[in-house]
Amino acid sequence: MRRAAVLTTSEYEKKNRELEEALRFGERSSSPSTPEKRELQMDDIENSTSNGISLFDHKLDQAYAEVEAAVSAGTLGTPGQIGSLSR
Repeated sequence: MRRAAVLTTSEYEKKNRELEEALRFGERSSSPSTPEKRELQMDDIENSTSNGISLFDHKLDQAYAEVEAAVSAGTLGTPGQIGSLSR
């Protein structure tokens, strides 16, 4: 579960950095930023954020399902299961 959260967070942070760099680069360009261009940039940010949240929710649901399956099977807390959950 922790691994899924870390992977999702790192993917989100990478995309966020890319968007921030794109915005900074856009601010330094010689052509002025139009309201339409800013609106498109904001739409991109909103879509990327929404996608990141959806991905995180999906990974979290997967992790919960794995834990629930382990609890149902009675394997949660066994030495092998503890090691696989922490990865």
